[in-house]
Amino acid sequence: LFDLKKAASSKAYCDEVKGICTDAGVEITELSTHLQGQLVAVHPAYDAQMDGFAPPSVHNNPKARQEWAVEQMKFGAKASRNLGLNASVSFTGSLAFPYLYPFPQRPAGLIEEAFGELGKRWKPILDAYEDNGVDVGYEIHPSEDVFDGATFEMFLDAVGGHKRCNINYDPSHFLLQQLDYLE
Repeated sequence: LFDLKKAASSKAYCDEVKGICTDAGVEITELSTHLQGQLVAVHPAYDAQMDGFAPPSVHNNPKARQEWAVEQMKFGAKASRNLGLNASVSFTGSLAFPYLYPFPQRPAGLIEEAFGELGKRWKPILDAYEDNGVDVGYEIHPSEDVFDGATFEMFLDAVGGHKRCNINYDPSHFLLQQLDYLE
């Protein structure tokens, strides 16, 4: 498939991939790191499910899996640059999602604490994207901590308004987000 680590270190590899795509009439517009992004922030309730998105060497080890995901995201920044892209798309992960439904009542500050941790995890990754001149468009998606406009604003605050932090508008989710795609 696509070797993200190799793409991060080899412009020649990226040029080869782009050439194959061009020959097939396909243009790469963004590099997707959804699965890696998901693994940056995993609530323990999801550990068993999320291991399937990571290599076996980090299964049953949430800390190692998260470190792997952060490294992969940073490879994504460099690979995007080597592909000549100015945008990448990803998920934020799901530290707080199990608690977003307001019943039973959650302790005061729980969601804010989770978003604070989300910001701490993502800020260095966004800095790597800044170093490579690439934006990250987060897919607003059910089961992610950033699942609507209000939670995106919370996330943006948590990463200090980082200029590389953006929304990927995915029309397939507009109905869930209560957006009228016909207007």
